[in-house]
Parts: sequence; structure tokens; C-alpha cells
Amino acid sequence: MSRTFQFRCGDQERSVQVTPVDGQFHVLIDDRRFEITVQAGELGRFDLCVDGRRQRVYIAHQDDQTYVWIDGDVYTLVKPDLRQRRTQTPGHGGAFEAAMPGRVLDVLVKEGDTVRRGDTLVLLEAMKMELRIQANSDGVVNKVLARAGQVVERGQKLVEIE
Repeated sequence: MSRTFQFRCGDQERSVQVTPVDGQFHVLIDDRRFEITVQAGELGRFDLCVDGRRQRVYIAHQDDQTYVWIDGDVYTLVKPDLRQRRTQTPGHGGAFEAAMPGRVLDVLVKEGDTVRRGDTLVLLEAMKMELRIQANSDGVVNKVLARAGQVVERGQKLVEIE
């Protein structure tokens, strides 16, 4: 039985159809078809064989986001109708939080900065991945609660925006 998923990666929305067939998966992403076999490892690691080519993939989930590391590139996937995790109602500012435990690589904003939707606020390193914490609406940075090199826990506030 096929399952169809919708997700957003950056500004692009994609449709993925997955059909299990004889121990492997036929995957249709938009109009591209792949044959994939999967071997699960530990701690979010998967070894894939995609159309005969081996790839190591790491996957981590946080609320409505899924982070996927493939060959050194990190993709942040979210359901199309959901936004970056915040502690207040969308459109009214909020505190942007660490999606998972990690180390702050860089803080790209300072208090008083004006940010636009999609601007990267903080870069985190977690599980061999670089995660970009991005503004999901326009606003002004009220507080910066993180600094480069700091180790943060999941859910720890990093930046507040009004």
C-alpha cells in the first residue's frame, strides 16, 4: 500500500509517494522515481542503497521538524502548514529554541537587529549536522540568549523576537 507525504524544505513544497515492494521501497518525489533499500543503524543513522548507490543518512526529529543529513548537506523538513517551533503564537514574536542538544556554532544577530522571515538567527551543530534556526516572520531581535561555543539543551531559548 502506497503512502503519500507532503513536506516543505526551505521555500519548496514537495510530494513524496512511498510504496514498499519486495523488501525495498519505490519512492516518487515529485516526478523523480527511486528504488531504495534501507538498513537502520543506531542513533538515527540509516544506510541506504538508492538506485544502486550507497549513502549514509542521519535523521533527527524535533516537534514538527525533521533534520536529514546526507553526504554533508543538511535538510530541514517541515509539514507544509507548520512553522519553526516558538513559545508564542505565530505573528506575535516569540522565543526560538534549540531543536536538539548541541553546540552553538555562531549567533548571526544581535539585540535590536531587524530580521525578515527566513533569516538565519543561530547556527547549531548537533549529531554531525549544522542546523539553521531561522526566523519565521519579520521582527526585531529583543534578546539574544546564546553565544558561540555554548552547549545548549533541547528546548533551550536562543533568541527572542518581537
